[in-house]
Parts: sequence; C-alpha cells; structure tokens
Amino acid sequence: MLDGTGAWLRKSVSQLMVLCILVCPGWCPSAFSAASPNVPVDHWSYPALERIEAFGLIHSSLHGTRPFSREEMARLIKEALTAKESSGKPLPPIIMHLLEKLQREFKPELDVYGTECARSSYLKPIEEAQIRYVYTDGDPRRYTGYPGSVFEADVTEGTPLVYNNEGVVYGKYNNFSVQFAATFGVGDFFAGSIEPIFLVQENEGHNDNVPGTVSADLLKGYGKLSRWNVELEFGRDSMWWGPGRHGELLITNNATPFDMLKLSNPEPVLLPWYFSYLGPFKYTIFLSRLEDYRVRPLAPGPIDERPVYVGTSSFGGWRVDCKPHPLFELGVSSTFIFGGPGIPSLDFGDVLGLFGLGNVTAANNKINQLGSFDFRLRLPWLRNSVIYGEYAGEDAGGIGGPWYTSLFNDVGYSLGLYVPRLTDDGMTDLRVEWAKNAHIVGPTPGVWYGHNIFIGGYAHDDLMIGHHMFGDAEDLFVRITRYLNKDLLVGLDYDYMKRGITLSPVQESINQWGVDITYDINAHFSVTARYGFEIVDNFDLVEGDTRHNNLVMTMLKVEF
Repeated sequence: MLDGTGAWLRKSVSQLMVLCILVCPGWCPSAFSAASPNVPVDHWSYPALERIEAFGLIHSSLHGTRPFSREEMARLIKEALTAKESSGKPLPPIIMHLLEKLQREFKPELDVYGTECARSSYLKPIEEAQIRYVYTDGDPRRYTGYPGSVFEADVTEGTPLVYNNEGVVYGKYNNFSVQFAATFGVGDFFAGSIEPIFLVQENEGHNDNVPGTVSADLLKGYGKLSRWNVELEFGRDSMWWGPGRHGELLITNNATPFDMLKLSNPEPVLLPWYFSYLGPFKYTIFLSRLEDYRVRPLAPGPIDERPVYVGTSSFGGWRVDCKPHPLFELGVSSTFIFGGPGIPSLDFGDVLGLFGLGNVTAANNKINQLGSFDFRLRLPWLRNSVIYGEYAGEDAGGIGGPWYTSLFNDVGYSLGLYVPRLTDDGMTDLRVEWAKNAHIVGPTPGVWYGHNIFIGGYAHDDLMIGHHMFGDAEDLFVRITRYLNKDLLVGLDYDYMKRGITLSPVQESINQWGVDITYDINAHFSVTARYGFEIVDNFDLVEGDTRHNNLVMTMLKVEF
C-alpha cells in the first residue's frame, strides 16, 4: 500500500514541481505583474480580507502561503470591488469601512494594477513605524528533549505570553522598542524593503543580574526581482505556511526571519492540460542557513560520547498551493535541515528526493525532514465559516526514502474553525484552533522538532520555526474579536498548552488568558494595548514548580 501511494505521490509532485517552473511565466493572470514589497505576515489587511471574503466578494485567494506581495493584495481588493459593484447588494458598514481602508493602504498598487502603465521608481523612507512598550515578569520555558529519548533540541520560548513575534525577545520587566520599514522599487522589475529595530531592555534576556542593554538590528531586509510572474527574493524575511493563524506545524513567524533565497510566483496561475483542474496555483521554493547550529554526527560508541560540533547548517523547503474549487483550498509542504560540520554531503539523488523526484539515501544521518498536507474548506451554509486543518509528519531521525515517508512516521495534526460572521453585522468573529504532535508512530521514541543528529532542533536562533507549543505537545486556542465601532476592535482569547504527553513522567500545562484593544485614531495612527496572564504548572517538567506570569504590551503604529 505504501509503495503504491508513494509512487503516485512521487510522480504527481514531480510533474507539478517541474511544470510550475516551466509554465508559470506564460500563464500569469496579469501580463503586467510587477515586483512589489511584501505585506508583513502579521499585517491587519489579512484578517480584513477574511472578513470581506465571508460576504462572497473574493473567490480566488490562496491563504496557505504568506506573505502576499502588495501587488497580489491589490489584485484581491480589485476582485472584491468588482464583485461589490456587480452584485448591487448592500453590505454591512464594517465591510464597507474595511474596503475603504484597504483602498487607502494599497492605493499606489491599485492605481496601476492590470494596466500597461509603467511603474515609477520610488523610495519611501518610512512606510510604517511602530513604537512598543512591553512589561513581562515571567521566565521563558525551554525545550531540550525528553527522558529516555535520543532526539534532542535546544529551544527557548523566547518571551512568556509572546509568540509569532518574528524572533524579537524581550527581557524581564521593562522593554522599549522602535522599528520602521522603508520600501523602494525600480520600475516593474525590482522592489524591496528594509526594517531595522532598536530595542532597550531593563534586563538582558531574563536574568535579573545582567544589566540592561540597548541594541540595534536589521529585523528584515530584502530585494525582489520579478518578471512574467516569476519572483526571486533574496535577503531576510518571514514566512507562514498553512491556513492556521495561531500556529502551524512547519513554518511560522515565531522565529527570527530567514536569510534566504526564495523563488515563487506571486500571483496564482492556471496550469495547462489536466492540471487546470487544480484551479489557481502557487509554488514557493527557498533555501536558508542556520547559524551556530549544533550537530552530533554518527560515530562508534554510545550516543552520549559522540562529539558535538557547532557550525552552519542549511535549511530549505518547498510548498505548492491550489484551489480546485472556489470553496476548497489545498496545500502540500516539505522542509529540511541538512549539512553542517561532520555531516555527509548530499548527492544528486538526495537533492532530487527532497523534491519528491527520487529517494533520499541514508536520510537518518544526512537530513532532518518534515512534510505536511493542509486544507481550507468554506461552508456557505454556515455564514461562510471556514474549517481548516493540517496533517504532518516528522522523520525524527529518518528511515530513508523520499519526502513523503516523513508523513508516516511521528505525525502531528491540527484542526481549526473560523466563524467570520458570528453576528449578522460582520463585526464579531470567532476562531478555534487545536494542534497536537504527540502521536508517536514507529519503534523509536521520536519527538517532534527534535533529532538525534541535528540536535539544535527545528529552530532558528533558539526559537521554534514551527508551532510555539514545542514537541510532544498539544494546544487549544480560542479567540473572539468584536468591533465596538468601525475604529475600535476588542479581542479576548484563551490558550491551553500541555507538553511531555507521551515521553515524560511529568507533564507541563499552561493556561493563558489575554485581552487587547486596538483603536484607529485616524487614517495614519493606531494604538494597541494588551494584557496577558498565565499559570504554568510543572514549569519545565519539574513537578510542583508553579509559575504565574504577566504581560503588558502597548504599541503605537504610524502608517504613511
């Protein structure tokens, strides 16, 4: 059964990966698709589009791969405006307000999208700026592996009650940060963004005895070359793969943005031949590096006596998204860590195997690979609510074979429900997400995000690349938001996490509560305030160690 399924998967993925690169340039829906900066993964425009989509105004969106380019966001806004005009039906005031707000934000792209007008070169020294104050009094949890398991990792929570924050870690007690984004473009073919951050900490990290620091860093910075709907991005940027919004198993913006090369088609295409039944189609391929990464190569003798090396390993992946029906979206992803001091080099067959074109030989000492399928299904009879989920596998040391073999090892899954129209006026929405990666399959006590060779774990700068819940864990998240008026949004959420479910005699459990409010002062200024509280039982798997942590965060955002 596995051989038959494997042959079909390998053949299908092989055809798709080759076809998408060869034909996407000629099948672009807009012959004048131009390079444009990316819309940040956590930008307000994404949830705004989801609310608008719930009223039947958008059908061609592919939500599984973020960030969108500003040009792609303009395409979707144009689609919504056209549908609004053709339907002639009245829309709730909040939807009209969000459409107007999106038109202001993306006016430069909307003015020229779909026309033969040449794009002018431009430089915006400040596209957006943020000033943020953060108070946190908790200590971060750590993830290093579990008793009796040879699969290790070295990962930190970062800042308690703060996740999916692009790798920005705040110290204990008072923190103050300033960041801004500058964007630029040269004609139709080149665009980019630079986003520095300045951070002041009362205490470095979470050590009361270490004095505060003042630091400056480049949070993100990249350039993009685009021609005929093929885009090459180079530099530092974040990604999010999958339909979830609280967490995903393979790639989120929880860790530091990647220094990478990325090839993609920014706008969906329709493939020729029978592949046209896949509907709108997108692909992404990237390659990055993990610095100061720890590996323990295979060596004779007990595992604890193997030498540990610190160096640079490579990290890469690919993803395809398609929408075979206006109500149904499907995604397939794979990521892999390889290389480093003492690690055997990949041969040509190994490289082909990473993309489903062959077998990865001796994968257990060359590669740490993950793979996933995800879906997103809209339910028109339930006020256009959305059910979405992901099924993923972690090779946890590997058994050899092509990428899809990881789907039959230690598995993880998630399921979500998004109700964008909890009330008729569209001003209230509800999201529920559940994820678990503690379902162990196979004879070895493997663990998600850990490895016996790549013992730095599935991490970048000590932060989880995937879901922030860690490995051998589960997470339940519930959030409700309500517009009190068109400029005032209130959110309330609850998050329950548990780890060490199958591999630890002591389980750690976390209960988190949060409330936030965002007020748009005018078209350029908005302010956000959030308070969070958590109770951690058996902190870091130490029985009886209970922690109570608080978070206060305020942010002033300016958009130009």
